[in-house]
This record gives sequence, structure tokens and C-alpha cells, in this order.
Amino acid sequence: MKSIGIFILCTSAILLLSTCGGETNESKTKTIENPVDTYLDSRVDAIDMAKGSVKESSKRSKEQEEAMRNFTK
Repeated sequence: MKSIGIFILCTSAILLLSTCGGETNESKTKTIENPVDTYLDSRVDAIDMAKGSVKESSKRSKEQEEAMRNFTK
């Protein structure tokens, strides 16, 4: 009986040391970006892109008007 108790105690001590002895690697979590800032940044980028396309469209239509004027002369 005494040997069984020592065996169980040694086995549980070995299992306890093997599970708790290792260093746990904590995963580094990324900091969450503020979604409001990213949303606003994307909106500002969209507005800038829209302004650029409007300028390009205006340039094209001016060129077409000049071409029509030259054609009708």
C-alpha cells in the first residue's frame, strides 16, 4: 500500500512538473486600430480620388469642345 502511494505521488509530481515547467509563449496581439480613424481616412482618400477624376473629366470635355470648335470652323 505504501509503495502504491509513493508511486502515485511520484507520477502526479512528474505530470505536474512537466505541464507547469515549460515556459508559455504568449502570442503578441496587434493593437486594434481605431475604426473611426481608418474610416475617416478612407473617406478622405475617396474624396481626393473623386476630385482627381472630376479634374480629368473636365480636362477631357474641354479638349472635346476645342476639337468641335476647330472642326466646325
